[in-house]
Amino acid sequence: MTVADIPVLPEGAPFNPEQRAWLNGYFAGLMAAGKFAAPAGAGAPLEPLLLLFGSQTGTVEGLARRFAKEGKGRGFDVRAVGMDGYAKVDFAAEKRIALVTSTYGDGEMPDNAQAFWDFIKAENAPRLDHVSFSVLALGDTNYVQFCQAGKEFDRRLEELGAKRIQPRVDCDTDYEANAKEWFNALLGAFAPARASLNVNGGAAEPEEEKAGWSKMNPFPARLKTNRTLNGEG
Repeated sequence: MTVADIPVLPEGAPFNPEQRAWLNGYFAGLMAAGKFAAPAGAGAPLEPLLLLFGSQTGTVEGLARRFAKEGKGRGFDVRAVGMDGYAKVDFAAEKRIALVTSTYGDGEMPDNAQAFWDFIKAENAPRLDHVSFSVLALGDTNYVQFCQAGKEFDRRLEELGAKRIQPRVDCDTDYEANAKEWFNALLGAFAPARASLNVNGGAAEPEEEKAGWSKMNPFPARLKTNRTLNGEG
């Protein structure tokens, strides 16, 4: 490391001479301690990953977009695409596909996934021998056809020659922990050196910021009234 490598405040920064001197010294100390060292793999191109989602009520779409944001911070060029946008995807150029879907009604495809399902189940569907994939299925065990849409996609992708790089995970209504574990394992299987990085290139934080309130991230509220609503007997 040379003097030229040490970052300094620009001349127009709104600090007085004493503050500038202190901050420039602080930066120099960080450089000496290696705090600004480039992480392993820094500057390398991001790993492409197509994340296809089938969502009926928006739950899976929200989950997919969270995954996309997290994946980008860990060295992957993730594109979250609704299955209804499949026609804009060049599947011949895709090598990694993560598919997340719910099941609607009694084992049916979500509305935005039906056209894509019709496309890949057709006899003239494109071969996917060059693709590595995994499926995350969300469902409800109260239904007989539990996670049926995810199971169908998982089977059909394999029939088209795609390589299952990570086993399918079927989630009940309490899906957060299993979904997170699936995604972490998937990134590790695709590119182990990238999967442990965070958005700044360092080690991933054990507790990541959660998007929105949920069962796993409840809103803290004070109970002000507790009233019995049923009548006597």
